[in-house]
Amino acid sequence: MTDQPILRMSDVEVRYGSALALYDLSLSVTRGSVLAVVGPNGAGKSTIARAVSGLVPITSGTIEFDGRSIARRRPDQIRRAGLVHLPEGRGVFTGLTVSENLRMAAALLPRTERKEAMARGYDLFDALGKRRRQIAGTLSGGEQQMVSLARGLILNPSLIVADELSLGLAPLMVDAVFDGLARARAQGVTIVLIEQFVHRALAFADDCAVISRGRTVWSGPAGEAKDEVLRRYLGAAAA
Repeated sequence: MTDQPILRMSDVEVRYGSALALYDLSLSVTRGSVLAVVGPNGAGKSTIARAVSGLVPITSGTIEFDGRSIARRRPDQIRRAGLVHLPEGRGVFTGLTVSENLRMAAALLPRTERKEAMARGYDLFDALGKRRRQIAGTLSGGEQQMVSLARGLILNPSLIVADELSLGLAPLMVDAVFDGLARARAQGVTIVLIEQFVHRALAFADDCAVISRGRTVWSGPAGEAKDEVLRRYLGAAAA
């Protein structure tokens, strides 16, 4: 891990029609690190994920990935550059088998790398190897999230933006998802973690950004974030 940011957002504004979703938002992610992005519902956390992956345009500001501007690039161009967005709600094709889901992701790689990529996906989660011919829509929510994570990781990304991967999952499945993220981290993948389990996210992350009303209201080491999270996110009742 170095001190060089792999992702930098500066003074970013995003609108949905007349509604202001992000305003003057700035944050940076150190290469090889994990940044936890936390904040109340509606604060703009998922919009951050959509903006950096090219799914929504920014009205103003800059977004740089690996030293280059990506603010006006298409989602497929951003993905090929090494930034993978794992969206809230499990990004899988429910009508396809597990194997077909992984094969569609691997198709983005050179033909000579696809077989090895598929094998990496099955190695990541043992359960997927046993269910490779099963229709993804018949898997449990946790297993579908494993498929989503495996689809992203077999692309050898430099950075993963993981948006609420644990949403609605049983505790054991949450453990499995975090295990998968830990493996990605061990391989040097940078992670932006948008997560409902705030304390678990802070324990996993190196740094933290607290978002409120579309702006970054605090940022710093995750180990120093507890008081800010209690005050700004969980509120006085939690404190």
